[in-house]
Amino acid sequence: MSSVLNHSQQTGELSELVTDAPKTDFKLKGNMGTFDLLFTVLAFSAPLGVVFGFLSYNISFGIGVPIAFLGATVLMMLFALGFTNMTRRVPRPGAFYTYITEGLGKKSGLGASFLALITYSFNIVSAIVLAGLAVNNFLASFSIYSGTPWWVWSILMLTAVWVMSYFNVEFSAKLLSRLLVLEIIAIIIFDTVVLFNGGPEGHTFIPWTPTSLIEPKVGLLLLFCVGLFNGFEATAIYRDEVRDPVNTIPRATYLAILFLGIFYAISSYTLIISAGASNAVANAQANPAGMMPDAILKYFGSMANQIVSVLLLTSMFAGSLSLQNILSRYTHSLSVDGIFPRALATVHPKHGSPYVSAVVVGAVILAAILILVLTGTKETALYGAAGGIAFYGMLQLLFLTSVAVLIFFRRKDQAGGFWKTFVAPLVAAIGIGAVLVTATRNIELLIDAPPAVLWSLVAMTYASIGLGVVLAFVLKVRGSPIYERIGRRVD
Repeated sequence: MSSVLNHSQQTGELSELVTDAPKTDFKLKGNMGTFDLLFTVLAFSAPLGVVFGFLSYNISFGIGVPIAFLGATVLMMLFALGFTNMTRRVPRPGAFYTYITEGLGKKSGLGASFLALITYSFNIVSAIVLAGLAVNNFLASFSIYSGTPWWVWSILMLTAVWVMSYFNVEFSAKLLSRLLVLEIIAIIIFDTVVLFNGGPEGHTFIPWTPTSLIEPKVGLLLLFCVGLFNGFEATAIYRDEVRDPVNTIPRATYLAILFLGIFYAISSYTLIISAGASNAVANAQANPAGMMPDAILKYFGSMANQIVSVLLLTSMFAGSLSLQNILSRYTHSLSVDGIFPRALATVHPKHGSPYVSAVVVGAVILAAILILVLTGTKETALYGAAGGIAFYGMLQLLFLTSVAVLIFFRRKDQAGGFWKTFVAPLVAAIGIGAVLVTATRNIELLIDAPPAVLWSLVAMTYASIGLGVVLAFVLKVRGSPIYERIGRRVD
């Protein structure tokens, strides 16, 4: 009898802990419109960084990158049909965390939330480390020698991002939109000049034809194209901070996917013809890092290269700020549910931001970077490995969400039409699943690290899911009211 009373008392204490504050204390506030939200999530994708540093790597796998981007756009749009339909049927914040909980259950949902934290954390570490390297490269482009270690610049960048994340998301959105416009203008100028010039061999339709995909490396080509859509899914994370979320989130999601797909398709074609279609793949394989800088020097001169160096820094800052905001909101959601300490769920009375979560997330990222510096690991290996595992974790989240959406609409609610609730989620799950399998089979191309480190990082993603599942199971067995809150079921 005493054990039963003790258990009842503990359950009551947990219940009191979960419900000891008014609901409105934990609700984020904002008034973002469609384009504010669009620019916020596009900043995460860092379009200039992608065009400058990643498209050439894609081209090294084949000349069919432009049509591969169009195919990836179709796949992501199919995913988005089910994903955005969930925003209407499940009107709660939390994005992957909430939707996977609804479709696959609380245990899988909590596991996915931990995977999201790991994924976005690796992503921001990669961006911050790369930013430190970029500052030194920027100074070198002006013939300014800097003996300052990269990590000093990285910490300064993180500090600026850290401070910005404390304030209202609309404050960040305004800054991000301005920085993003500068990036886009720079890329449009590059594309326009090269397309008008025609390159050394003139224009060709070969990169746009399906036959350009018929080669042994087509899976890798599609894999890296899908990976560059990273960020569009963040629209749902800001549900409490936008006007009319039922319409704003779907619009911003579709616009983000269409913009990224078409933008990257055109820019990859431009990069191909800048080198000549017959030489593009060989050039990309020989020196992927130099393909875009060489094109800028050839068509615009050294001053343009310096301008791009400045814009790359602002792009990295924008991407890091967007990631910091996303991580803060995931932490906030888990804190509202009681998985993390409830104090982290506190919302700033003036800014309506998850300021406590933002402070803690910034501190954790800072500690992680300092630990990495103390290990003496080469900085290029750090950002490469961190970026690769973030990409892999995102593929896992996209796949789990596709399956969750499919199951949710089959089991609970088929409103929205057969196409949105079954066909689109099914095709998306199959397509993203195939990409995930390709990534797993070619993991050494994603993560440039010794085998022991590589597989430890991969194991970390699956272990994070397992940890969430086990924790949810323990909460259920103990009869904790926290278990019932998993997935933002109570705001």
